[in-house]
Amino acid sequence: MLYETPRYRTSGERHLLVELGASVSLEANFRAIALSRALEASAGLGTEGIKAIIDTQPSFTTVLIEYDPKLLTQEGLKQLCSHHLSQLVQAEQIQLDSRLIEIPVAYNDRWCRACFEDYCKTIKPIEDNLELICRINGLDSIEALINYHSSIEWWVGTVGFIAGLPVLMPLDPSCQLRAPKYDPPRTWTPKGTVALGGGFTAVYPMVTPDGYQMLGRTPLRLFDPQSDQAPFEESPVLLSVGDRVKFVPISEARFEEIEREVTAGTYRYSISAAQSVSLDELQQQPLPLAA
Repeated sequence: MLYETPRYRTSGERHLLVELGASVSLEANFRAIALSRALEASAGLGTEGIKAIIDTQPSFTTVLIEYDPKLLTQEGLKQLCSHHLSQLVQAEQIQLDSRLIEIPVAYNDRWCRACFEDYCKTIKPIEDNLELICRINGLDSIEALINYHSSIEWWVGTVGFIAGLPVLMPLDPSCQLRAPKYDPPRTWTPKGTVALGGGFTAVYPMVTPDGYQMLGRTPLRLFDPQSDQAPFEESPVLLSVGDRVKFVPISEARFEEIEREVTAGTYRYSISAAQSVSLDELQQQPLPLAA
């Protein structure tokens, strides 16, 4: 549900949180991204290098804004947000520039299985990640789960928590893949793990504690602050808010080949040029049936 008027929360001396809705939805996220981009476009004060709005971070129902209180009051920022929101059309018709990026994944891989086995030995025995997801979602095999997860496009709704970590939701509203989190969480998760929690998919750019159910692992780098090679010339983060992702199943042998190519700098990332898309257009794409 979207609020009729946004709710504003003070988040320290230099930050304002704008809440657009009470529940997670693609509609709320589209409005959050559109507001974020409009604010960044209007951040300058006419003098090169001086910005009243320093940074924005859109999420599924919110936008966190970092601003310079010496140049812009909080009340002035609220008025600016209200102005931009009043200019937005219905969420379904908002046009956003979006790239389509393919992420190869070795599903049900030996590295995630080793992590799962370590958890069972050192924390407590639990049901296998993929078997649990299949049972909860009424899928009759792990192959059906892999086909379902990799047959749809996923939308990057936010990036954060740790550097370069994207959280994605399915573009097709009929996709109902869901999973509970570990309780308690794991103490570690392999770098590159693709995991499902609630209705979200996350991809982990580094070894980290976590509670999402592990699906597989990608050999791609998601965060590389030291590289000036494609695709990190302009940003150390591979996936940005508003990107679309297609997960592509690969074997463990192909995983290792790609990993070597990534290390050598010879791997060619599959990233389409940005194109203007609307939520209405994206949700008209048919969802392939899971086996």
